[in-house]
Amino acid sequence: MSNINTNATVTLTVNGKQAEDMLLKLKSQAANLEKAIEKAAAAGNKQQLTKLKRELKETNRQISQIENAAKGVEHVLQRLDETSPKELNRTLSQLKRNLNGLERGSEEWNRQCEAIKRVKAEIAKVNSQLRENESLWERMNRKLNDWQTALAGIAAAITGIIMAGRSAVNAFADMDQEMANVRKFTGMNASEVEQLNEDFQEIDTRTGREELNKLAQEAGRLGKTSQEDVLGFVKAADQINVALDDLGDGATLTLSKLTNIFGDEERLGTEKALLAVGSVINELSQNCTASAPYLANFTQRMAGVGAQAKMTIPEIMGFAAVLDSQGQAVEMSATAVSKVIMDMFKENDKIIKATGLNAKEFNETLKKSTNEGLLMLLDRLHELGNIDVLAPVFKDMGENGARAAQVISALAGNLDLVRWEQEEATKAFAEGTSVTNEFNVQNSTVQAGLDKARKGVTEMAVALGEQLQPIMKHVISSTTLLLKFMSTSITFIKENAFTLASLTAAFIAYKIAVNASNIAFKAHYAWLVICKTATAAYKTTVATLHAAHLLLQMGLAKLQGNWVRQSWLMSDLKKQGALLASGYGAIAAGAIALGAVLYKL
Repeated sequence: MSNINTNATVTLTVNGKQAEDMLLKLKSQAANLEKAIEKAAAAGNKQQLTKLKRELKETNRQISQIENAAKGVEHVLQRLDETSPKELNRTLSQLKRNLNGLERGSEEWNRQCEAIKRVKAEIAKVNSQLRENESLWERMNRKLNDWQTALAGIAAAITGIIMAGRSAVNAFADMDQEMANVRKFTGMNASEVEQLNEDFQEIDTRTGREELNKLAQEAGRLGKTSQEDVLGFVKAADQINVALDDLGDGATLTLSKLTNIFGDEERLGTEKALLAVGSVINELSQNCTASAPYLANFTQRMAGVGAQAKMTIPEIMGFAAVLDSQGQAVEMSATAVSKVIMDMFKENDKIIKATGLNAKEFNETLKKSTNEGLLMLLDRLHELGNIDVLAPVFKDMGENGARAAQVISALAGNLDLVRWEQEEATKAFAEGTSVTNEFNVQNSTVQAGLDKARKGVTEMAVALGEQLQPIMKHVISSTTLLLKFMSTSITFIKENAFTLASLTAAFIAYKIAVNASNIAFKAHYAWLVICKTATAAYKTTVATLHAAHLLLQMGLAKLQGNWVRQSWLMSDLKKQGALLASGYGAIAAGAIALGAVLYKL
């Protein structure tokens, strides 16, 4: 029932012990299946019988595969010199796989290795025979295929070096452009800007030197021209940008203008004044829900009136912090507070009359401090509990008057908070360290470390680009010349397309005519050779037949005893002797030999 030949003598050692064990296991499984099939047939279980036959068929198939593989390897090893390259490579792969099931150093392992060496030697022999018949182009192509990985790696490395060099030169060019802009806005010379950039490299910051140069350009726009002022502005502005990154672009320019308007820059210097304002914003934005952009924007809108009223930046930002926490719009809030401050001076009597303030006390307080006078007014409004008393103040604002009244009401209802925010702001302004502390925190994060690492790579690229710039300049010039040559060539072809087409057609026609003439000449020469050969063959044939005829006549004359005729015929035959030296003498010799035989007879 089974297709297994249990007596098969297949040499399985070449297929490894693993295959041999597998074959024994499969044969045992097949034998068990055969017994199970007999039992199922006897029991009449058709479903089980069908299943067992299917399993037996699959088992026999696997056995056949293993035996065929072993036979195939053995067959190839017995006729290596006759095996095709495809079979040799397949056998080599099979032999290598078989090593996985053998113990190193065993007899089977050594026999397997010896077989592998024999197959490899035969493959090398075949490859050597094939290479002997290779043309030069085929050998070059094969070498290129052998070297293609190395060549591709070399090409990729060269391309990478070129791209890295170009990137470095671009980085140097960008940095040089920013330094040129610094000279433009600050009026410094090249050596001063270079010294400034050396100072930038000493700053411990996550900000790149290119961005620091842009801050230096802002300093130039603000009228700062000395290295000390520019460097101080850059250091302070960088700390503010890192610590208060939500301020947005151009914020440091705005804050620097504020310090100038309120006179803080003249009193404290560029760097300290800017750090003081930044510290106020950082402190207030941490103390409440006020945002840094709102504080800067509100103070900017209040700058004109606030500076004239001799208020300070911390006082104005204290109002801003409360208004932002109360959800008041920045535009209307600044407008309302500015109008109240102006009316405290312009409409002083009306405000005193409407609120019932002590005129003498209010005016003395206002004269001493605008901020204290405003706080006194807000305190009185809170006591009255009715903001409508300020309606005459906002009557000329139309619809916005009601909204402005809401702003003042928000301040009056949170007067204690206003005082506290102003105290905190004044303290932060005096110390000027809050923004620096926040900068130190933001400058030591993991992301800051990555930014500093990238900054270091950029600095190395800039230094390398400075060295490579002359070389890359020549490369770009060469590329430009190549592009110009290509452009000129294309233009020339377009402008002379008809002439070039005509010349091309004429050249092709000339080549065709020359080739046709050569072919015609060769054909004519071949025809002449054929004709000459045919003529020579004809003459030779005629001479041969004539010689044979003379020999025949000589034989007849000999038989007749006519010696005179024989002598005459012999003389005539000698004239035909020249034919024996020609290319067709063999034919004549044969005919004469035949005649000689006849003569003998």
